[in-house]
Order: sequence, then C-alpha cells, then structure tokens
Amino acid sequence: MADSNAPAPPARSDVSTPARTEMIQSAVSFLADPKVQSSPISQRVSFLESKGLTPQEVDLALAQASRPQSLGSAPQYASPYPMMPAYPPGQQYRRDWRDWFIMAVVSGTIGYGIFGLARRYLYPHMQPPNQTVLEAERDELAAKYDEVALHLEELDQTTEAIRQGLDEHQTAIEKSVVGVNEMVEHIRTREESRDKDVEKMKAEVEEMREEFSSLLNRARKGQIEALTDLQGEMKSLRTLMNSRGGLAGSSSSTAPAANASEGDSAPAPARPAAKGIPSWQLQEEE
Repeated sequence: MADSNAPAPPARSDVSTPARTEMIQSAVSFLADPKVQSSPISQRVSFLESKGLTPQEVDLALAQASRPQSLGSAPQYASPYPMMPAYPPGQQYRRDWRDWFIMAVVSGTIGYGIFGLARRYLYPHMQPPNQTVLEAERDELAAKYDEVALHLEELDQTTEAIRQGLDEHQTAIEKSVVGVNEMVEHIRTREESRDKDVEKMKAEVEEMREEFSSLLNRARKGQIEALTDLQGEMKSLRTLMNSRGGLAGSSSSTAPAANASEGDSAPAPARPAAKGIPSWQLQEEE
C-alpha cells in the first residue's frame, strides 16, 4: 500500500481532462471495493490497463484508493462504464476484442496451415485416378498375379516331388518289411524243422539205445546159455573120460595086442576129445 502522506503526482494534461478524470475515479471506486482488494495487485493492475488506463493513471488510482476517506468528504462520481467485479484468484477475466482478434488470427493461421497440408498431402489421394494410373495399377496387379501363380506352380512341383519321394520311400520300407517278414518266417520254419529233426534224432537215439540194450541183454543171455551148455558138455565129457579111463584100465591086461593094432591103424578116440578140452578145464580136473 502507498503511504497516505505522500504527495500526489503532478497533474498532466491527459489526466486533467474530464474523461480521464472520470476513468480514474471509476478505477478508484473499483479498487476501493473489498472484493477487489482481496485479489492480487498484479491482476488489478492488468485489469485497469486493459480498460485503457496508463501506468501513471493506474498508480494514481492505487494511491487515491489507499488513502482513508471521511464520510461524505469525497464526491461520488458515476462510472462512465460498468466496472467488472473482481475475479477470484486463478479465474480468467472476460476477454475483450483484442483477445478475440488474436484468437481469430491464430485460428485462421492454424486453419490455413491445416488446409495447406490437406491440399498438399490428402487432396491428391482423394482425387479419382486417371486411366493411365489405372492401367499401370492393372499391369502391376497382373505382374504380381503372374508372379504369385509362378510361385504356386513351383510350390506344387516341389510338393509333388516330395510326395513322390515319400511314396518311393514308403514302397521301399514296405518291401523291406516284407523281406524281413519272409526271412523271419523262413528262419522260424527252419527252426521248427530243426526242432523236429532233433526230436526225431532223439527218438532214434533212444530207440537205438533200447535196441542196443536189448541186444546186449540177448547176447549176455546167449553167452550165459552157451557157457551153461559148455559146462554141461564139459561135465558130460569128464564123466565120459572117467568112464573110459576105468574101462581102459580093466581091458589093458586082456587085449593088449588088439589095442596096439588099433592104435597103429587109427588114433584113440579120447585124444581128439582131449584136444577140444581147454587147458583150464584140464587143470581143474587134475
């Protein structure tokens, strides 16, 4: 706040005019409002300057508004224009024609720039294409279609080659499987035949063993029977020899000549029998 004892600034020619004086008094009345005094000083100064007051007039109005006034001492002046109420802090004041003019200029500039960009970049794309462009695009599409068709044909050929390779591989695998199955079947048949042959050989060997055992038994039995017969014959021969030995002793004195003549003409019958008797039998008899 300005000092109340400070001298007033010297009057100037533009301030002394009635119109300027009324504007200053209106500014003083505006500044004396309690609602206006609660607002920042910078906002009040800006508002007064926007109403056409000079900085000197604003300072004068501030100085007069800060002085204490006695009741009825200061004349009341009618305001030439309605004063706007003070805005609360942070709220914008009402725009005048200059603000609207600036906004219009800025908006027009921005709109012109947008229009220029649209005309430069969007308008060519929005225009319908001519015949040359259509033919060029058609040729390009035809070329791309031919290229795609060629790629598809190559892909079909590759797929067909792969399929043929897979079929051949599958055929070879099937042949290999058939060959393996045949080989396994042949091996199985040979194993079965070998098992049969082995069983047959076992049966034949068992039969031969039984036959050999039977032959051995028969041979043993025959040998036993032969030995038994031989022993019987030996006993008979021994008995015969013993009997002949007794007869020979008794007849030796009666007929020696006859025995001598018989010995000269033929061998004794007991001698060949003695030759057929084994030595062990003779030893046993002795």
